[in-house]
Amino acid sequence: MPKFLKLHGRAAFLAALLAFVGNTRANWEILSTEILGNPAEGVSVIETNLQRNASEGSARLVAIVFDNRSHTLCVVDSPKPGKSRLSTTLESRQAIGGVNGGYFEPDFKPVGLVVSEGKIRQKFKKAKILTGIVATSPKGSVSIFRSNRFDPKPAAYSEAIQCGPMLIEDSAPVEGLNTQKIARRTAVATGPNNRCALIYLTSVTLADAAEILALPKILGAWTPTTALNLDGGSSSTLWARDIISLPEIKRVRNFLEVVPR
Repeated sequence: MPKFLKLHGRAAFLAALLAFVGNTRANWEILSTEILGNPAEGVSVIETNLQRNASEGSARLVAIVFDNRSHTLCVVDSPKPGKSRLSTTLESRQAIGGVNGGYFEPDFKPVGLVVSEGKIRQKFKKAKILTGIVATSPKGSVSIFRSNRFDPKPAAYSEAIQCGPMLIEDSAPVEGLNTQKIARRTAVATGPNNRCALIYLTSVTLADAAEILALPKILGAWTPTTALNLDGGSSSTLWARDIISLPEIKRVRNFLEVVPR
């Protein structure tokens, strides 16, 4: 056999082996799930601990889950961008719970579409990272969709944040997500039977986050059909009344809040 064919075969074997190892390492499993409490009737805070391949790393997921028929999402602008914390802001509003919102500039100007109380606070923007929108209709229905489905009509949404990337679509992880950068993550998800969730994940990659959110019954009794990444990293924060407070390192511009319909 010619030498170059031997090398080609060896390279192909190594590539296949590496691909197999990579796929094996990507598998996550749920170790435990616990309901931490109920900040309001019909709203639960769930904590899930996960492990990857028994010894290849761990993650913690905390989620505020609710039924969209009784509760919905609102966008809350920080009263003092760069200074106000999520917990302080939501406590002053006697809120149920929430997480950080979308991206922002160094001067705390929002990046991408922001709609709050029916008013456009920041215009829609075409950008590679801003692949999705979480929006609440005037009647309170929460949905997550691709930015290319943006409806420019002024009354289309009562609340909305444009962010990204998309993590879950049609109940499956989105392909091509970053597998290298590890950071804290926050996300918003929708699922079957009008279920919704605000999610906080300890340090994982975007690809990890998508794989974790696609695990069967990752949110207690259900799995997201659609999920959108929010501004994570040092901006990651989650708070639920009388239950839990996971503080941000970097102050943010806006928040997503759970409220009764």
